[in-house]
Amino acid sequence: MGVIVGKARTTVGDILTLNKLPQEIRDECRGDRQISRSTLIDIARKKQVRGMTTAYNNYKAKQQKVKGTRQKKDVNDPATLVDSINKITDKIKNVDKTAWSLDDTSLFETALLGLKSEIENSTTPTPIP
Repeated sequence: MGVIVGKARTTVGDILTLNKLPQEIRDECRGDRQISRSTLIDIARKKQVRGMTTAYNNYKAKQQKVKGTRQKKDVNDPATLVDSINKITDKIKNVDKTAWSLDDTSLFETALLGLKSEIENSTTPTPIP
């Protein structure tokens, strides 16, 4: 069978396994391009319809949780910028520089001076004509 369609026998078998999925899951997944074929195959390999439904609902819940935590932040929002600055400051404070070479230290200092310059430029009021 795999030779006829130009796919490996295991691939054809995996795709045919998707026919075991309950109709409502298949219908819902046709419009959802986010769910991978391998995830659907893992769900379809469950022994009972109830197990497939539970696995699919767990997958959807996990995806919703991920979507809820990955909200795009407004880079122009002062609170977002302050939060980012605080995180960077904490990282800088916790860096162990004892194993750094002179070149590493020089590169780090140059980057900090560039950051200082950007801070000074961004906090200087823009003259109003």
